[in-house]
Amino acid sequence: MAEPSVAGTRSVGSENAEARIEVSRTGETRPALHRAHRAVEYPPRRSAAGSAMTRRALVTGASGFAAPFLIRHLFESGYEITGTTHGGGTSPDARSVPLDITDAEAVRRVVSEFRPDEIYHLAGLTRPASGAVDEFHAVNFGGALNLLEAVKEEIPEASVLLVGSAYAYGRVDRPISEDVPLAPMNHYGVSKAAAEMLGKTYALEGMRVVLARPFNHSGPGQSPDFLLPTLVEQFAEIKKGKRDPVVRLGNLDSARDLSDARDIVRAYRLMLEKGASGEAYNAASGRGTSVEETFEMVRKAAGETEVELEVEASRVRASDIPFLVADIGKAKRELGWEPEISLERTVREMVEDAEARS
Repeated sequence: MAEPSVAGTRSVGSENAEARIEVSRTGETRPALHRAHRAVEYPPRRSAAGSAMTRRALVTGASGFAAPFLIRHLFESGYEITGTTHGGGTSPDARSVPLDITDAEAVRRVVSEFRPDEIYHLAGLTRPASGAVDEFHAVNFGGALNLLEAVKEEIPEASVLLVGSAYAYGRVDRPISEDVPLAPMNHYGVSKAAAEMLGKTYALEGMRVVLARPFNHSGPGQSPDFLLPTLVEQFAEIKKGKRDPVVRLGNLDSARDLSDARDIVRAYRLMLEKGASGEAYNAASGRGTSVEETFEMVRKAAGETEVELEVEASRVRASDIPFLVADIGKAKRELGWEPEISLERTVREMVEDAEARS
């Protein structure tokens, strides 16, 4: 889930895919699947320990922020993983396959050849590169449609997790449970809500489709387009003397439910393992943190006390949601899941990572 921004998770093929090389878990290199289709021979299902009949997982949007955390978690749980990407690389724990998620035939080929047991659909846009709103719907809704149709035609017995967004809820002034009607306030939220409705339809037709509604989550390596990582990056630059000691933000009272990406991806796997088809599950901390509290938390972790905080009116938008906090009771009851990593630890590790890179 994300505040609307560039996620880097649109799985789109490249005209240069012919030259792409993938690296397997064992370190060997092999040509990646490309749009000028060439059959890929997948090895027997074996885990990291070498046991046969390992479950196969397909992760779309594998070059995005959260996917490497998910891939590592699945690999450590014994899965064999293929990740679809648009530009960029993927985790060394997964086979990498370039894919345009809006190309229905290409999606069908990948699904048919890899034949996964589980599919984690993370590919999507949170801000179109062109600024055109139709990209939201072409990728977030159209991509989900292509994937679900491919699974229905090729491997209807597979389980699919559609990763949506808490922004599909819109403005709700209390902790949000899954039974709250969806009322998105922007095109990103609308496209995610529409994809979720699509998933429910396929679930009613007999497929196993579970719906994830993650709230904001962060961790080292996240794009600075989001609140927490941009704060972390600014403090790192201030500490190195690369920026004046001033941080500019929007509404300081706005509250978000901030989690660690590692907790969120644990929830994703449990949703497919224990969740009910057609049901939605929130993935979040269940705790609201204001923008100002987040600023103070980063300042403390960075050890910087002489930093001025300014409010910029241009950063406050009419469509901003002032309160976006989850009720995670359903995930606790039905999945046996709850977050384990404190926000303070996440912030500390992000600050350490940013300072090492700056």
